[in-house]
Amino acid sequence: MNYNFVKKITFKDLIIVLGLVLIVVGLGIKMKIIEEASGENSFGKVEKKEKVVEVIVDINLASKLELEVLPAIGPVTAQKIIDYRRLTEGFKSKEEIMAVPGIGVKTYEKIKDKIKI
Repeated sequence: MNYNFVKKITFKDLIIVLGLVLIVVGLGIKMKIIEEASGENSFGKVEKKEKVVEVIVDINLASKLELEVLPAIGPVTAQKIIDYRRLTEGFKSKEEIMAVPGIGVKTYEKIKDKIKI
């Protein structure tokens, strides 16, 4: 048999082959990352559900930051709530929060299920 057509593998050839393998592996990893980030795979789109924790804030005890968790309550209104409860020695009912300047019926409707006395 004549083996003249077989070429010896040189170090340069080995480096080229290894480089090509690394490129292919790198592309595969990048495609996997993109697939995971987009939430799509060969089975279709995957929706992620986030758990929502419902917080009930005691308006007689809450700090400024805790009050700011409530919808439509920013730092200024939170401070007004704290100032009002200091002056009146605390809220007697949830509805009394509407006596705080800046909190009307619309804001109360947004927060009434998220506050307690």
